[in-house]
This record gives sequence, structure tokens and C-alpha cells, in this order.
Amino acid sequence: MNLGKINILFTGLSGNDSALQPLINFDKINFIHFPTIEIGKSELSISEKNKIKFADSYDFIIFTSHNAVKYFLQNYGDDYFTLTRKTKIVAIGDKTASLLISKNIDVDFIPKRSSSRSLNELLTEKMVSTKSVLIPCSRLSKVDLSTSLEEKGAMVDFIVVYENKIPKNISNDLKLSISKTDIDLYIFTSPSTFYNFISIYEINDSPNYFANKTIASIGPVTTKAIEKHNVKVSIEPHEYNLSSLTKSILEYYKLN
Repeated sequence: MNLGKINILFTGLSGNDSALQPLINFDKINFIHFPTIEIGKSELSISEKNKIKFADSYDFIIFTSHNAVKYFLQNYGDDYFTLTRKTKIVAIGDKTASLLISKNIDVDFIPKRSSSRSLNELLTEKMVSTKSVLIPCSRLSKVDLSTSLEEKGAMVDFIVVYENKIPKNISNDLKLSISKTDIDLYIFTSPSTFYNFISIYEINDSPNYFANKTIASIGPVTTKAIEKHNVKVSIEPHEYNLSSLTKSILEYYKLN
């Protein structure tokens, strides 16, 4: 620890998210932001561009993240009115829904939990059978939801609109500083933040590297990816978002 402080390393994209402020501002925590991902727009085929251009012809559009909305709209255009005239809009997570609403796009369904599993439970066979569904996503997104919907009789188009990449311009000084710091808690917000961290530091023996360290995961998909490397996850919130994760971390260290 740093002068009695808990050294927390956050690997997510934004280190200034309001949900993280209780950690950032806590006097017993040394909060370190080391983003291991950057987001970029995908190159789409003509067919994919046309599917997005005429997205209002789908029965459902499922937005799985804030970035899915952002990069979908960059390809769709500015006339959002037609988008909700026929199409039912589904958003996973309050942040995703808030961005859609800020663009005057009505959201019809928000699952109780921010997960594909919860969404799968919401969209029953009766609702989606014979219906057309568009899912804008990242290249690393799982196809579990798409497969499940197809099994229910839906016709699904799964289009990659953005990429999760390792940042190109990682500061060597920051990288060296982190390697010399005794990190107490690592926070991973997606499988890619974990995979990229391992790649950046060329970690070949994950169990040994993270031995005696505490790992916090934002949800079960990320936890599963980490545990496949035989690394134990000690903190996972009941709600899969940064606010709940922050609360769980404070509870874990008895700081609330």
C-alpha cells in the first residue's frame, strides 16, 4: 500500500466517471487509472451499411452498450423519428438508455439487470418469433444472445459497429510506474480490459502474477473470462454497472 492507502488500479476506458468518484476521492485510496482499451469505429461492408441505413425496417434493435448506440448513430444518420415509428428499441443498461433518450429516441424495453442473460429472459419466444432483430455491437461481443434469439425463431443481424483495441499511445512512464507499484486491487470492466492488460505486460503466468491480489469484476461475463485464466475474482456486484461495483468495493474494504 501507498502510505497506508489502498492502491486501486482501474483498467476501464474513463477514469473520471461520476460513479467512480467515491473511490477517487476517498482519502484511504490511491486511485490509478490505466486504460487498457480504446474504442474505434469499425469499417463496415456495403451490405452492413445498408442494413443500418434502413434499420427502421427491423422489428427490434438491441443496443448492448453506450458505444453501440454512439457508433450505430454515426452510420445511421440524423433522422431518428423514423427509427421508432415501427421498431422496438431495447437498451441494456441505464447509460445506454440515457444516450438514446438524449437523442429523442424512445426506449421500449430495459432489462432489470445490465446483462444479455436478463435481456434474453425479457424477450420471450412469443415476442420475437418470426421478428427481425438488429444487434449493433463490438467485435468482442458474445453471440450468445443472437443464438438464443434465433432459437426462439427471430431473424437476427449481428453487426460490428465498433472495435475494442489496445491503446496505441500508452505512456512508458505510466506503464513502468504501475509495474513498480504494489497494486492491492485490480478493476476489470470487460473481458477485453483483462485480456489487454495481460497482453500489455506480456503476462504468461496469470495465477502467479495476480497471486495475493484482489480482483474486482463488473459482472459475470468478465468474471468468467478472468477465471478461465485461473485467477480468482473476489468482488462482483449484484447490478452490473460502475456504481454498484464502486459500492461493492467500498463494502469489501469496509470503507462505507
